[in-house]
Amino acid sequence: MKRKILVILLCAVMALSVLVGCNGGSDNNGGTPASGDTIKLVLWGAADDREMLSEMVDAFKAEHRDKNYSIEIRVTGEDVARDEALKDIEAAADVFAITNDQLGALVNANAVYENTVYADEIRQTRTEGSVTAATIDGKLYGFPSSSESYFLFYDKSKLTEDDVKSLESILAKPQPSGVIKFGFDFSDAYFSSAFFMTAGCEIYGSDGQDPSTVTFNSDEGLEASRYIAKLKGMGAADLEGDVAGAQFKAGKLAAYVSGSWKTEAYTDALGDDLGFAKLPTIKIAGEDRDMVSFSGGKMYVVKSTTEYPLEAMALANWLTNEENQIKRFKDRNMLPNYKSLAAEDDILSNPAAAAETAQFAHSVPTPSITQISRYWDPVAAYTKDLFDGKIKDDQIRSKLDTLVSDITA
Repeated sequence: MKRKILVILLCAVMALSVLVGCNGGSDNNGGTPASGDTIKLVLWGAADDREMLSEMVDAFKAEHRDKNYSIEIRVTGEDVARDEALKDIEAAADVFAITNDQLGALVNANAVYENTVYADEIRQTRTEGSVTAATIDGKLYGFPSSSESYFLFYDKSKLTEDDVKSLESILAKPQPSGVIKFGFDFSDAYFSSAFFMTAGCEIYGSDGQDPSTVTFNSDEGLEASRYIAKLKGMGAADLEGDVAGAQFKAGKLAAYVSGSWKTEAYTDALGDDLGFAKLPTIKIAGEDRDMVSFSGGKMYVVKSTTEYPLEAMALANWLTNEENQIKRFKDRNMLPNYKSLAAEDDILSNPAAAAETAQFAHSVPTPSITQISRYWDPVAAYTKDLFDGKIKDDQIRSKLDTLVSDITA
């Protein structure tokens, strides 16, 4: 009799363990809502995406009429989503969009749910870079929604296609008084890192996963620094993206480096005179080299404490499926990361998309490890001071040593 009671108790404990193991977390697929229950999900997205997301959500609910979904869209942009989620993960949206450099901090804080259902499909159908960007320590967490890099916008009334092939030729081209030959955001390390990568420097190792390895204080880093330091005297200017748009509109800017998120604004500014090209070559260490950019993109993630992980993953997967990536491209000029869409006529015939696609061949994925949070501000401050002439040539070595120490600490 005692033995029979013991067996019953053991079975009960095992059953309870299984139930507990099915409730959320990143190592399982959660529970299933009871039939007829309302599945309440909150979705965060950028203000500019709100109308598009509303249409995508309506289509999702229409496709899943077997379940009763209530999906609330709240405005929280990719630039602040990580910080908002880390303040209070319980108050965060069930599904939210981030840029790939935010993923490491969220994973380290156990704030996002591993993509346990759609990982194989995503690995097979998306570009290698977008999969890498959504992966930490071999586990796929993100649902890649778009790919991005940066490229060259230029005024075709001031520069020709041949002119924009090299930065040297852009800066050598005479322009009317008051016209900036080349604008660049030296105060943003996402852009200014390009000079170091072009020179051959590594940022967190060859694969962006080694927090102890940044080679800016090498001969290559010295070459990159000296190149940046001479640009102001050659006619370049430090400009933020919105200011560049105003300068384009006023006819006072010949070329500027930014990304697809500025295509609409710069088209409004220049109309048919707006041209697009991959980044120009730069003459560094005595040779012309294709300028190397960061590449990455946006993705959706599911918070680790969502009540409905399967349904939240289904929504994230829907928002990033092939049909909606095409919609995102048409509505918001965001480049798809489906391999099957790389040769789409609608994409290749779009000059901005064609320029961005060409630049991908000369790009490296933006590191997504947690250490990257220590990178941006020190590098931005260094390149800004370098461009402004606040760092003398004989100070560069020691400044680079300090910089590397700060961003690998």
